[in-house]
Amino acid sequence: MWHKIWVLYFFLGFLSHPMYAKGKLLWEDCVWIGMERNGNLGLEQIRSEIFPILTKDKWKQYLPKLGVHYFGIFSKNQEQIDQEYRDVRLQIQQLLYDGGETEREKQKIEIRRLIHSEEKKLLREKVFKSISFSYFNSVKRILVDTIYQLRWERFQWEEKKRIQESELGLSPKGDLNQRKVWEVEFQSKQIHSDSAKKLAHLELQQAMSLDPGVNIILEMGLTERIRLYDPFLVTNSADKNHPIRKKARLQMELAELDQESLENDWKPKLILGGYVGKNGNAGFPLQNEIYGLSFGVQANLGGTSFQTNTQNGIQSEGNGIQRIPGYGPQPVGPGENSFQSGSIGLFDDIGRNKKIFDSKMSLLQAKSEWKQSEILVLNQIQSTEIKLIEIYRKYNLYLENTKSNFYQHRLRKEERNQGIISEIEYLKSEEEIFVGLETLLDHYFQYITNALELVLLLGEDPFDNRYYKLESKIVPSDLSMILENWKQDFSSENRKINEPKLKKPYPFLMEDPYETR
Repeated sequence: MWHKIWVLYFFLGFLSHPMYAKGKLLWEDCVWIGMERNGNLGLEQIRSEIFPILTKDKWKQYLPKLGVHYFGIFSKNQEQIDQEYRDVRLQIQQLLYDGGETEREKQKIEIRRLIHSEEKKLLREKVFKSISFSYFNSVKRILVDTIYQLRWERFQWEEKKRIQESELGLSPKGDLNQRKVWEVEFQSKQIHSDSAKKLAHLELQQAMSLDPGVNIILEMGLTERIRLYDPFLVTNSADKNHPIRKKARLQMELAELDQESLENDWKPKLILGGYVGKNGNAGFPLQNEIYGLSFGVQANLGGTSFQTNTQNGIQSEGNGIQRIPGYGPQPVGPGENSFQSGSIGLFDDIGRNKKIFDSKMSLLQAKSEWKQSEILVLNQIQSTEIKLIEIYRKYNLYLENTKSNFYQHRLRKEERNQGIISEIEYLKSEEEIFVGLETLLDHYFQYITNALELVLLLGEDPFDNRYYKLESKIVPSDLSMILENWKQDFSSENRKINEPKLKKPYPFLMEDPYETR
């Protein structure tokens, strides 16, 4: 999935320094700032550093183990000869064979790293959606509030005119009372719109991990930068490497490896060892050279452990002490000496059967979760697509309806100027445009929100995909033209819609370069 999405060319220094944006923020700016400042992403980035350490530790098991050992005995007793013995030796052990267990452990670490990588992608996707949805809602509330403000300014100008006409007796007082009722209802809606805009702004700041006191200003003109495409013209195909699906497959692989480890624990471990050093009875420096080889076998047969060890050594001169595991120190003389030891622990692994059962259950659960994840993703894609098609069709209906309302409103305006209709009838006509425009904006942003949800499931670029495209320049659309007409028809001032800046060139963070398998 994520190979289609832009990758950062450098790693972000999470929480290493505060992020401040200059000027007005675009959608890309908000995502960039929010993802860099998100604390959970920073913690997951640090947590991923444990896997190279674990892999390195497993590699060390292939290396020989070296150790320096010292052994001394001192005895000063009455009526006995004083004894003094020291032994210093360099020992080495090398694992020859372990039934492939070390390699399986390395594979498990790698799979756990990949699972953690998919979890980070899911977290990034969650943060990205949270910031984007909050941004869309904030832009929508700003646009709706702007419409309220423009309408309120025009209404205030008209109200001054009507009050003067009423004082001169040019209009009946009954009309003024009816307009007063309309004014109270409108002001109530305006107050709600202003509160909704402020709450949406706080929600965006929270999604971007910014303090409420941080002042951010959004660059308007989003409707002039996004080109919408008809969802009927595409055929969806699920992304096989979506983090939800890939994580489920990796968890199933991990469960299979755990079961394979239990099935192969009967295979013996073969260990070759040796030592070289000196011992003596007359203090330092030590006088007698010693050296030898050892060979050990460890196995687990059906819960019964088996260990054996064989050692052959040479004592050059004098007497020495040989330490036999399980039997303690034994005196040896000059020349060749050796020992063999072995032990069998009958059914000492009493929890083995439960481990086998737990392993089988873990594998069955992993397979079940994998099947459920496949169904979940496919159902999410289809259900989101159905919603998207419904929203797009409604959006086009409301778009045509709003165009028609604008045309009817212009006719009503001429009729009002000619005195054919009353001011109240004209306000009702204006109300139809206002309500329709707010509903149109709601469906416009619903479409972008659901389309973003769908493209993330399909593994497409969230800024350029089959449902919409974020352009690098202004692209006039039907919605942007309607908003411009609203401003021209209802604003008492000739204010132009803020033109957006060019699309920011920096890429989108979804995965680290090393997270590909």
